[in-house]
Amino acid sequence: MTLLEELRIFVKNILHWVYYFIGFSLFFFIFGLRKIVFSGKNYFLPIPSENSFSVQVFKIVQRYFMPSGVQIIATNPMSGFVAQLEVSLIMAFLITSPIFLYSMIRYISPALLEHEKKAIWKSVAVSTVLFGLGCLFAYYYMIPLTFKFMYPFTTALGVTPFFSLDAFMSWVISIILVTGLVFLLPIFMLILSFLKIISPEIWKKKWRHAFIFLLIFCAIITPDQTGITMILLFIPLMVLYAFGAFLAARYKRDE
Repeated sequence: MTLLEELRIFVKNILHWVYYFIGFSLFFFIFGLRKIVFSGKNYFLPIPSENSFSVQVFKIVQRYFMPSGVQIIATNPMSGFVAQLEVSLIMAFLITSPIFLYSMIRYISPALLEHEKKAIWKSVAVSTVLFGLGCLFAYYYMIPLTFKFMYPFTTALGVTPFFSLDAFMSWVISIILVTGLVFLLPIFMLILSFLKIISPEIWKKKWRHAFIFLLIFCAIITPDQTGITMILLFIPLMVLYAFGAFLAARYKRDE
């Protein structure tokens, strides 16, 4: 099979996901739930609206994260459009991610043995759960607590606190996605052991080195300098490191 034929097969497998991704992105960007009264009964239907799903989700996030007295401002005319588009794309990706994963696995499945296919499906399931837990952890704990602890320093100076729309969106999105990816630590550890790069015994013996490395890593990727979000992220990462070491050891026993 030539490279061009292989590329054609790959595009054919991934194209269905692309269609779904674009469709859902447009749907969330254009449509929103509105109350319709029909025959004396209230119905909520998705219809084209300025108060689209992306706007509604943004308002929920703003109410949940922003402390009282903190305003979000738009610094240029494109900010609102870009913010709604970003929310729509993220929502569409989350909704269609199972289709994307299925398309990728279907593409590589002809080259895999039966036990390898089962292993991939299991790893995908675990990865999805861990990524989701990371995103939820950032949404419910890291971001709200960071706002809660950081903004009192601003108000104590008598300065009016505000957040630009661009900075707010990029900050929230990056923290959620990065935390979701960081929660995949056990999967990365298992892959390194599977590829014989790092033996399972090393994970247990070098846990002190991992402790220092993860502490430095959390200090680098967290947004504030107080150490609050660093500790919030570091604690679950150490738990995930122990879980990854357990998975690697179990994989070696099952070989």
